[in-house]
Amino acid sequence: MLFKYLPDEIFQALAGSNKQLIERVLIDLAEVFYDHAEDPIKDKSTIVESIEDSLHKMDMLSWQEDNKDAFDSPKTIHEYALRIYHRLVNTGWLVEEQELYYISVLMSPQISMLLKALVEISRHGKRNYGATVLSILSNLESVTNSPLERGVTLNQSAEACRDFSAHLNQILLGIRSLQRELFASKDPKAIVSGFFDLFVDGILIADYKTLKTSNNPFRFRRKILELTQSFLSDQEVFKRICQCYADQQVISFSAAESLVESDCLTIIQTFSNIEQRLERIDEYRYRLEKRAADTARYMDSSRPGMANKIAGIITDAAAKSQLPMLKSVIGCRIVGMESAAAPLKKREPPLPRIITPASVSQNAIAVRDSNRRFHEARQVTVAKLQGYAQRQLGENKEKHILDFTIESVEDFVCFDHLRYVGSLGINAKQIEEEFDVIFTDKYVDVHEFIECREFVVSRRSKTC
Repeated sequence: MLFKYLPDEIFQALAGSNKQLIERVLIDLAEVFYDHAEDPIKDKSTIVESIEDSLHKMDMLSWQEDNKDAFDSPKTIHEYALRIYHRLVNTGWLVEEQELYYISVLMSPQISMLLKALVEISRHGKRNYGATVLSILSNLESVTNSPLERGVTLNQSAEACRDFSAHLNQILLGIRSLQRELFASKDPKAIVSGFFDLFVDGILIADYKTLKTSNNPFRFRRKILELTQSFLSDQEVFKRICQCYADQQVISFSAAESLVESDCLTIIQTFSNIEQRLERIDEYRYRLEKRAADTARYMDSSRPGMANKIAGIITDAAAKSQLPMLKSVIGCRIVGMESAAAPLKKREPPLPRIITPASVSQNAIAVRDSNRRFHEARQVTVAKLQGYAQRQLGENKEKHILDFTIESVEDFVCFDHLRYVGSLGINAKQIEEEFDVIFTDKYVDVHEFIECREFVVSRRSKTC
């Protein structure tokens, strides 16, 4: 049952005449019991002092006896604190444990969880979606890198997605209910104040503006979907994750398989339809902002919605053959440019544009490839020089310059740099150790292609 682990009188304290005092005290006691750096078992005097501190923050104290007890109403802060303390103990919020003359106070796990949930509902704090999405992505990347050791973090990502999805539903329903409340109100001040107090401070997402920028937190959505789908498609990784689930959660392998599949489908479903849900939230947000802006604009000139009313009057008047005389409103400035001004229309996002790759002609590709091959042919490397010299000498010990052949650009570059092997630096030492270039003072014309000093290339002896 839903209330199986809760005392029957648990909500009597919050339903009586003193519920405002009890509520304020419970909110402050939540911080006392949630202090993770201290012992969860507190001394009775500490709890009573905490209740007194909470009462000091209140402007006015008034205690109403629900059961018509014979006790007098409390007169001091300490008496108020003791009355509230006993009320919390009697209804099951606090549990006393006595050891000799020492009384300690604690809060059972079920009551602690209930109080934490109630405090979160009352505060309804904003969420930072960027941190949530990044934590999910980080967990999925750790699963990808180490599925057997860190596969269980997939379950944490799924839980974060469920919480994230539930928060989106809360925002949507909260805006919808707030819209009904504000639209039904006739007080301009209540409409404007309700918009800022209930919507901007209570419901709006903390990093809502970033959702409309290029640096929005959902830019990692595709990466998250790809990683999650890879877990289901890769059988080897899927088995390792299931084994990690089975080891960490002490369940059977078949149960782990169904749990892993359920977690993956949760993540995929959450991030697949996120755009549609955000569009609905944005539509309700626009209606609220439009109503608040309309109310603020007409607050000093006329009633909200006057533009539509004036349009209706003009339409009705145009249907009559003779205009009615408005003697009672002569001299009153109810119709004018200020009161009939219409709010700005909603800006529609630009239509998506299909990006197509620019086509490159085959001639341009051929010219680019030929230029690249030409530059590669002009590059001089030790391997090219050594291979050219070995190919030209063959089995001969030496070879004259006129016996060298030049059949390509690579051959010409190697032939031209072969004369300067001694000045090519450390990289050419390997060629100098294998070949010796001997020059003469005579200039010759090689194949009517280049004129240079005559030289002979000979192989060095290995004993040298």
